[in-house]
Amino acid sequence: MNTPEDRDAADGMWQVVFDLGDAPALEVLEVLEDMALSASIVETESDDDEMTTAWRVELMFGHRPDIVALEAEIAGLLAPFELVPSAIELAFLPHENWLSQAAMPRSTLELGRFTIHGAGGADGLRPGRVPLLIEAGMAFGSGEHGSTSGCLLMLDELLQFVRPKTVLDMGCGSAILAIAAAKTLRRQCGGAIVASDNDPVAVRVAAENMRQNGVETRVRAVHAEGYASALIRRAAPYDLIFANILADPLCAMAADLRQHIAPGGHAILAGLLDRQAAMVIDAHEKVGLHLVRRLDLSPWTTLMLRRPGRGRHLA
Repeated sequence: MNTPEDRDAADGMWQVVFDLGDAPALEVLEVLEDMALSASIVETESDDDEMTTAWRVELMFGHRPDIVALEAEIAGLLAPFELVPSAIELAFLPHENWLSQAAMPRSTLELGRFTIHGAGGADGLRPGRVPLLIEAGMAFGSGEHGSTSGCLLMLDELLQFVRPKTVLDMGCGSAILAIAAAKTLRRQCGGAIVASDNDPVAVRVAAENMRQNGVETRVRAVHAEGYASALIRRAAPYDLIFANILADPLCAMAADLRQHIAPGGHAILAGLLDRQAAMVIDAHEKVGLHLVRRLDLSPWTTLMLRRPGRGRHLA
């Protein structure tokens, strides 16, 4: 049996976590992402004006990192930003424990036509509901967060007017959005739904969620940084793109989104605070997309944009 020091990607992954004060999120990700299999950063604190004051960074490694060398490398990369990270937390995440960690109790949640539930929670659903079996777990996207709720409510409205044939869930987390699309677009999409994330743990959890929801043959999961995936490029252009990530990456990826979305296609963007909406809208309007809807679930905002072209769309 492998000792903790011997364990590698065949057994699981090593997770490194540390905290930062106020930081330029996108720039920090750019300097850290090459040192690990994946890098992610999430807001953990904000002030009374809803300005971010603290972030948490998570790095994933296939082999146990040398902590002393890693701390020195991180400190050197963050020094130009005048940032000092907190003490590093190191943990091993065994493959066999992921699902048990993900299977935590959760309440049933209704959003539009969708009912999100845990194991055994589908009993007694009202007729016409679309059940989504998503446990509260390691991958982001269990439905309670305002950004995920906003995406599902936007999808529910969009489906009253449009039936997309190709869908991309960028930054899929649990893949709740891809699963919702697969369950409501059985005839239109076939197997033309792609769920992508730069976190390998999220991709594995997403794949298991697809299997538990019976859509594993219609959704393909891929580990990728942004649009840098042959699978994502082959399946383009998309009639619908979800991107539930952060405001800075949304702005940085606006041109890529425009390149991969079909004429007349829609994009549902989330993960941004209401004070960041104008910035995100401006970045996408500059590449030729137009705002269709805005949903504020304070402090979170969800945007629906459209690329001009033929086809039905929301007024």
